[in-house]
Amino acid sequence: MPAKKTFDDDQVIEQIMHLFWQQGYYHTSMDEIVATSGVKKQSLYNALGDKHTLYLKALQRYHQQALTACAQETQRLEQAGEPALTILGHLFSWGLTSTDHPAGDLMANAVAEFGTTDPDVQHATTWFYDDYLTLIAAAILKGQANQQITNHQSSMTLAQSLLEARIGLQTRLRQGSLQDVDQRQQVWLDFLKA
Repeated sequence: MPAKKTFDDDQVIEQIMHLFWQQGYYHTSMDEIVATSGVKKQSLYNALGDKHTLYLKALQRYHQQALTACAQETQRLEQAGEPALTILGHLFSWGLTSTDHPAGDLMANAVAEFGTTDPDVQHATTWFYDDYLTLIAAAILKGQANQQITNHQSSMTLAQSLLEARIGLQTRLRQGSLQDVDQRQQVWLDFLKA
């Protein structure tokens, strides 16, 4: 008779996600994963997979959490009648100044660590950034329709530029560079104004 599982998969993935977020994939050992999760190595392998599989699950969990939080806050701001620039400011700076988690974001860290060398990681990061880009482009499009945001470029072109600025800022934050996120955000919002 197989042993009964004594841990919650979601809770374990959450803990492991934060560990990868803090240290990166290559600087995180399986022993550290075991210590952080409190689950024996063989139990982790049996229930959740190897280190690479755990990393992909962590990326998936981050994707779900981050985009759900952004979408909910965007919806709340829209319902409160906030202008498109306020919503874009939220999307630009979301999570960058939080003290609840490591600097930057897990996806930007994954891109910096793997580039295009791992197709599974590349798929996960591309999927995340495509979804994030869609949120930004939708906010820009609404702002263009209300003549709050410039229409000299398409919403998707502007969204791509804003997302790339965010990713660059995340990388600098991860390097330990003390960036003024509010100032960077204001520069981009001024750029987007109609």
